[in-house]
Amino acid sequence: MVLEQLKDGAQRQLQVFDEGTRQLTLLLCLPLIDGVFATLLVTGAVQNLTDYLLIALTVFSGAGSLAVLYSYAESIEEAKSMVLKAAPVLVVGASLIGLVAPVYDQLFSSQTLSYTAALVLMVIAGKLAEIDPAEKVSTTTVLVTGLVLSLQSPGALTLSLGYLAPAALTALTATFFLYVATYLTNMDMELGYIRKGSALVVILIGLSVAGLSIPSELGLVVFGVSLVASLA
Repeated sequence: MVLEQLKDGAQRQLQVFDEGTRQLTLLLCLPLIDGVFATLLVTGAVQNLTDYLLIALTVFSGAGSLAVLYSYAESIEEAKSMVLKAAPVLVVGASLIGLVAPVYDQLFSSQTLSYTAALVLMVIAGKLAEIDPAEKVSTTTVLVTGLVLSLQSPGALTLSLGYLAPAALTALTATFFLYVATYLTNMDMELGYIRKGSALVVILIGLSVAGLSIPSELGLVVFGVSLVASLA
């Protein structure tokens, strides 16, 4: 219900935006609408500064968002305007998800949900890498199936603010990265490298969520190398 209200509210808000800003905002908010971000929050994938950076750079403002930004913006100023218009929608939406995440956490088994989140991230990575089998798999279907399997009988539902700060900071990090990226609007970037680098980072996040010990800094190194390669 909350996700549907968020989606409806976002669509009404987007009616005042130009086409490019609408596309950018919808793409940025997709992880909020389809439940991926809420799942990442409650499975421990968003806990520290490195996590904020990795989720922001891959799940939110990755190659897809950059492609939309550079396709529609003809100048740096126009790109900045698109990001600044989209930012409040993303930050408010992420904050709302952070507020309802505790209930989400209590409704579903955290262990089963962790495996579900890992599987969803693998599918996302496959799509980023443009692997044909992954293109045919719906992340929403995988997530909903996992939610059904992990559903449990909760006690008294309680609310807390524990997920609010991580959610808001991740969204702010994503918009900050996009704003910085506006200065590269007129450069000939090879976004394929960022897409593939993001896929590797998402795989690392998925393995970490599944319980494997993966150095969080490794993801930053992989994304950094892909970013440098895209500018070479």
